[in-house]
Amino acid sequence: MSHRVIFHIDINAFYASAHLILDPSLENKPVVVSRDVSGSVVTTASYEARAFGIQSAMPLSQAKRLCPDLIVVEIDFEWYSELSEKFVQIIKGYSPLVQQASIDEVYADVTETIKKYKRPLDLAVAIQKRILMDLKLPVSIGVAPNKFLAKMASDMKKPLGITVLRIREIPNKLWPLPISEMHGIGKKTIPRLKKLGVNTIGDLNSISFDTLKTVLGNRTQTFINQANGKSSAIIDLSTLAKSIGQSKTFSTPIYDTEELKEKILIEVLEVERRAKNQKMLGKTVQFSIRLEDMTTAARSISFDQYINDRDSILERVMGLYSEFEGESGVTFISVTLSNLKPQEEVVEQLDLFTIDRSLSTNDIINQLNEEIKGNVFKSANKLLLQKGDHHESSS
Repeated sequence: MSHRVIFHIDINAFYASAHLILDPSLENKPVVVSRDVSGSVVTTASYEARAFGIQSAMPLSQAKRLCPDLIVVEIDFEWYSELSEKFVQIIKGYSPLVQQASIDEVYADVTETIKKYKRPLDLAVAIQKRILMDLKLPVSIGVAPNKFLAKMASDMKKPLGITVLRIREIPNKLWPLPISEMHGIGKKTIPRLKKLGVNTIGDLNSISFDTLKTVLGNRTQTFINQANGKSSAIIDLSTLAKSIGQSKTFSTPIYDTEELKEKILIEVLEVERRAKNQKMLGKTVQFSIRLEDMTTAARSISFDQYINDRDSILERVMGLYSEFEGESGVTFISVTLSNLKPQEEVVEQLDLFTIDRSLSTNDIINQLNEEIKGNVFKSANKLLLQKGDHHESSS
């Protein structure tokens, strides 16, 4: 079987780039997206801000010390979601095999599509130019035979980069990279790997499997395979998930309630986006939390009806979170929508208490039968008439 061609397409500094569209005067200036209040952290930094050493998750106060002329813009989730949906739709115009990895990145299998182009990279150039022209968003594209290598390639040149990573190029392009740049390796794992002598991705090949397993556990073989270019190229198009969940781990505990609520909202928005994209509704919301003393708890609540909108999810999650509010610093949160059902299978029940009182009994019955696409509901008179007809025919 011939190699697949996978693109990983990543919007560069997405939140910051989104605000440049709304306010072009921010272009070429050091910008961060954050709440401009005490205790806030940087959500995203423009590349101009990154030149000062400013990074995501950095305390805003520290970022301002690094760059006195720093411009702070408020988070706008509605705008980000709108742009994200348009971004994904553009990619789907080039290939039906698209897997959204997060709000600002997708994988696309373009094995067939790329055959229509004279030169292989022409497709990547066309997509990059189209997104920049239509949405004014810069993207980097990684081109490789599987998802892991495509992801690594897209990170190699930002902003507006196009990078090809072939299997034969792994020793020269991938192995020399610091182990901290390997997708999937957590920040807390990096120091432990370095103690073993794993400083670059290539070093994974020079340490014994059993030694690596003391740090990487059950995923040891997966990381070794990825370092050698062996990884899945299958685009996940599954829509019948048992649950839709989002989680976030914080490198430093969050104490500010308002800041934490923003973090929760980000996860809720992603759950809503995924549920609507998959056309799924859920009846149960679960919220999990871990405090800095390693106390972990999970709470859930179920509804009478199926939902997938942010307001309904957020209302329940914040109710569940209130039990822990102010307890301690938070290091992990998770939001999950479960007990799922495809949207087309869910029958919207009429609320009898909000029915227009001017409607006749027959009108109400007709509406109810319309909703369930059947002829189940009948008036008492019709039932009596049917009963009478049945009695006459049997006598």
